[in-house]
Amino acid sequence: MAQTISDKRILIAGAGPVGLTAALELTRRGYAPRVIDPDGDVSAESRALVVNNRTLDLMEPSGVAERMLAAGNRVTQVVIRRNEKILARMDLALIPHRFNFLLVLAQSETEKILIQKLLQMGVGVEKNTALESFSVGSNIECQLNTGKTATTDILIGADGAHSLVRKSLGLAFDGETDVQVFGLADVELNDWPFPSNTAVLTILDTHLAPYIPMGEGFGRFISTRGDCLNNLPRDAKVKKVAWNTDFKLNYRQAQTYQQGNVFMAGDAAHIHSPVGGRGMNLGMEDASWLAWLIEQGREAEYTTLRHPVGADVLKLTHTFTSFAKSRGALQDLFFQVGLPILSKLPAIQRRAFNMLTALNTPAAPWL
Repeated sequence: MAQTISDKRILIAGAGPVGLTAALELTRRGYAPRVIDPDGDVSAESRALVVNNRTLDLMEPSGVAERMLAAGNRVTQVVIRRNEKILARMDLALIPHRFNFLLVLAQSETEKILIQKLLQMGVGVEKNTALESFSVGSNIECQLNTGKTATTDILIGADGAHSLVRKSLGLAFDGETDVQVFGLADVELNDWPFPSNTAVLTILDTHLAPYIPMGEGFGRFISTRGDCLNNLPRDAKVKKVAWNTDFKLNYRQAQTYQQGNVFMAGDAAHIHSPVGGRGMNLGMEDASWLAWLIEQGREAEYTTLRHPVGADVLKLTHTFTSFAKSRGALQDLFFQVGLPILSKLPAIQRRAFNMLTALNTPAAPWL
């Protein structure tokens, strides 16, 4: 007997934004996915910050976009400066979209919103429950860390860059690790010369120090060198540090996003520089497309449709990051002469904003 939608068993390994989005979109389409996660609670760290326009589009049918908009900070302007001298201002109202701003919302808050919505739809997350192994036959037999097994028709690995699902399939995760160390710090500020609707890229003598406002007097500095707190702009007066860490960048992509009825989405399938805030958003796109394809009976097309999108984002973020972290006469000339000129051209701004907000990726056919 052929399965109906409600009969198809789907197990999602990982309850970050990507796994939760997969669960949300599948539930909205009539499925009853099971979601497991090895952690006991949502991380207190903010992690990914930017929710872009494409993601808001995808989250609107479920009502999640409205909740995100209510909880997040809207960035409507970008300022670029050399030390304390302003070189350019960019108005995000030129984004060719009804959400003509960047929404800044901590990943932890995004996860809470998704979990709350799923609970209202009757789907909970099984915490402290991890996938340990699986075997594929007529069904997919999964061994869990609880000592129990789970039989499923579809397995979705949303289990991050160190994905057990990807490794178990024996798939290569080709790419490179950048040798340069970057830093970030989420801070409360005693003093800062810009309002909470303005993101600021400060070009210092030795590195770049972007600032993303998360709210009034609170936001994230990023440094293209380690030890972010000791490499801030001079006019940033820090009151309190909420989170501070160094990190290295990786650019990697799985050769395929699926094998049989086992699929991967988000960091399990691709990782790249956070420049442009595309990482979490790209993964949530993956999850939304996969849910739709499963509903359409077209899940075999998943890699064909999503792998090229991931490859383009990896290439774009690698190019931008390589240019940003390099210092020399060419970069200084561009920032001090070329950028102020280009930033005044609406066509250039719109093109940049299209890339920044993912409007250059394929639109969802179900919206």
